[in-house]
Amino acid sequence: MRPTLTRSTQALACAAALLTLAACGGDADGEKTSASSSASPSSEPTYDDAHLMAEVTEIDKKFQSHDRNKPIPKSASWATDDYRKVYNDDLAALKEQGVVQKGKTKTTGLHIAESNPDAPGGWDLTAYVCVTSTLRYYIDGEDVSADRENPDQPLPKGPRDFVALNSFVTSDNGKTWRLDDSETLSEARAKDSPCAS
Repeated sequence: MRPTLTRSTQALACAAALLTLAACGGDADGEKTSASSSASPSSEPTYDDAHLMAEVTEIDKKFQSHDRNKPIPKSASWATDDYRKVYNDDLAALKEQGVVQKGKTKTTGLHIAESNPDAPGGWDLTAYVCVTSTLRYYIDGEDVSADRENPDQPLPKGPRDFVALNSFVTSDNGKTWRLDDSETLSEARAKDSPCAS
């Protein structure tokens, strides 16, 4: 018999979303709260979309190769300090409950959502990440995975698809980028993303 989903295991659905790829929450309208200190408002783009896509792809590869049961180390140059802290704090909370993650995620598509070098505060770069996941969460060998959309329900078996909207920052006018924020989109918003086509 599977364990009854308690309040603490219901909370796993949200925390697990971050560790799968993306943080829970985020502004309902998609407003970004992070700011970078890169290009000035009057600057012209230094790098084209092909370069941006190559940067985003490389960051995604590094994230996907990261062991989900381990914190992101300070040496991970692909993530900002803020992203690393949120990720590692959520991982620590799961570990306190005895959670072990099993399974994996696979990126099936990447799409630039917005590239605005003249955004207030610096170049704004966001990308849609299309993901298929088999990650599940266990306590003492028992599956306690909860459905992110319905946290009081167990997560259905089998692979599942979801979409994340990732935000990136640059400190050198677009030459290099770091993952700064990630939001798992609701099913309704995911249907309007390039991943749905």
